[in-house]
Amino acid sequence: MKDALKLLAALVRLPVRNIRLDAMHEEGKRMFASFTSLHPRMPVFRRKTWGIALIDLDSLKSQETYYKSVSGKNSAAYFSRKSQKNGYDIYAFDPNALQSEMLEIHRSVEIRQGKSIDSSYLRPMAYPENTFNTYYGIFKDGKLAGYIWAIRSGELLVINRIMGHKNHLDQGIMYALVLYVVELAFGMDSIRFVMYDTLLNASEGLKMFKKRTGFMPYRVKWRLD
Repeated sequence: MKDALKLLAALVRLPVRNIRLDAMHEEGKRMFASFTSLHPRMPVFRRKTWGIALIDLDSLKSQETYYKSVSGKNSAAYFSRKSQKNGYDIYAFDPNALQSEMLEIHRSVEIRQGKSIDSSYLRPMAYPENTFNTYYGIFKDGKLAGYIWAIRSGELLVINRIMGHKNHLDQGIMYALVLYVVELAFGMDSIRFVMYDTLLNASEGLKMFKKRTGFMPYRVKWRLD
């Protein structure tokens, strides 16, 4: 009971953000329906409302301010620089053209964040190709070592998926991918927030990763217009 009351008190104190999704396109409608649906285990809550991991770009104002906020000893910026020094490059790519390399990444680790990888990751799929879905890969000697899939709608850029090959995880590639996408978001018209799922139910390792890359927990009120 004490733990539940402590959690409730923490939730009530969360800062609130109002975020607009785009009603003119299917991605916005899909996100809104998913984010505001009832939580399967806690139906008194909406699925993506409490403890949402966000970076508020307005409060940071610039890429430079963001980079400073994630710098320091054993920081996201430190690990990101490590990948750059070791010859990794990041750029957009076509996921439907690199399915075999993506599947190799997925299959390189059977357990991620304490859970077995979902079987859907182990077979090819048709990745959406439109202006709302973008894919950025981190490459070593021309071969895909990891990638991040981002979806935008209205004021929001969502990190939908981020994956790295086990042989490259100690090179800072995951930090490099997140920092790259967040810094890009500052130059995207209308984007005010970057979202990376939630902080409440994340494993301790994932919580540390998100906090190191600048994500903080918020309560979100979603709008669709």
